[in-house]
Amino acid sequence: MTISPAQLVTIFIMLFAVIDPFGGVPVFLAVTGNQKAYGRTALKSCGFALIVLAAFLFAGKWILEFFGVSIPAFQVGGGIVIFLTGLPMLFAYSVSMKAFMGAPEKAEPGEDVSLVPLAVPMLAGPGAITTVLVLGARHPFFAGKIAVLACVFMVLAFTALLFWQAQKIFRLIGQTGLNFVTRIMGLVLIVLAVQYILSGIKDFFHF
Repeated sequence: MTISPAQLVTIFIMLFAVIDPFGGVPVFLAVTGNQKAYGRTALKSCGFALIVLAAFLFAGKWILEFFGVSIPAFQVGGGIVIFLTGLPMLFAYSVSMKAFMGAPEKAEPGEDVSLVPLAVPMLAGPGAITTVLVLGARHPFFAGKIAVLACVFMVLAFTALLFWQAQKIFRLIGQTGLNFVTRIMGLVLIVLAVQYILSGIKDFFHF
């Protein structure tokens, strides 16, 4: 089964919204402190996040079977989690920073923050993991999973580029501009989450 171009665009937008690269810029700057190797840290954090999300994407079927969860039930439950992920973003609060990191401390010289907290839980957090599980359940064929993985890769590649140029971007658009983008991403995420909930209900009752 193939994925249409329109579906690919929807998948990309959903992943972009839930990972929220722009919202991660101030967090990236906060935890990296005065480190000069922004490019290397950005690549490592996005690479780790890609590995984590790919693992959940391809192992999602066995995870659902192990817990005896049906795909429609997971669509509804996952949609609720994604909705709750987008809700704080709508009010310009970074979920990863607000709920999981608190006030991030600057990294000490030589400290590697690329895995924790940048890759997990900032990029590959509960919202992103739930999203790839839902997408993997909706596109169970190998070609579908590869398409989803390609979208994950593109989003994280863009994220790495943003993090690499984080200082310039923050100076250019400031916190207000980042908050505006985060609000838009939150709204998109909420709308897509509602659609997944409705699709899960429809599949469950065979409408």
